[in-house]
Amino acid sequence: MDIKYWNSLASGFDNHVFEIVHSDLHGILKEQVGLVAKGNNSAADLGCGTGSLLPHLCSKFKTVYAVDFAAKILSVAKQRNGCANVQYLTHNLAGVNPLPFTVDVTFSVNSLICTSNAKRQNIAQSIWRATKKNGLCVVVVPSMESVIHTYQALVRCKVRNETDHRHAIRTMDRLYKKEVLSSVDGVVSIGGTPTKCYTREEITILLSDIGFTIERILRVEYPWTEILDNTPRWLKEPYPWDWCILGRRS
Repeated sequence: MDIKYWNSLASGFDNHVFEIVHSDLHGILKEQVGLVAKGNNSAADLGCGTGSLLPHLCSKFKTVYAVDFAAKILSVAKQRNGCANVQYLTHNLAGVNPLPFTVDVTFSVNSLICTSNAKRQNIAQSIWRATKKNGLCVVVVPSMESVIHTYQALVRCKVRNETDHRHAIRTMDRLYKKEVLSSVDGVVSIGGTPTKCYTREEITILLSDIGFTIERILRVEYPWTEILDNTPRWLKEPYPWDWCILGRRS
């Protein structure tokens, strides 16, 4: 996790980094915010970026913490969101120091995407420690199954353009080998940045191992236009997706 790199994106964060809350086709993430807010007063957005989720949290929770390790990005979040019930904190979730609070519900939207397993484990532990006992976490991560689905969709596009199926497969195999840096570890080059993606089972095991009981797993679908150039109009469902997991700290 390179602080200089992320700080350099601050002025044009929305153009450089995919923010799922803006592209969620069926409003799944916003719906989950409303559901988990019932009976809970406090929430934290861990790895908040420029704060795309904060307006939804502010309207549902009495107290909200916005946390990011890049000070410039956090500053943009503060400028963009005028909610009075948000406290902003610069903190490295991948470090060993615990956050100075615990909340009823923690949100982690694509903060578990670094390629270092040790740092991912530390971030996961930060989420667990920041969640009150019997509290909830809402974790969103990129889907490795969706990555494979995307390459298969590209094959369909090529065949529809009258490319021989075997030739389309060979072309996509070459692209897959170039962009998928590790199939086993789920590391994919997305926008030129190595990114950790998860199978449904992998993210379930990660959260279960640190002490969360999984209560719900959902797909957060987004448009093909978010990941493919010149998307044909006929390319519809099933759309690409991220995994959204609801867990309860035991």
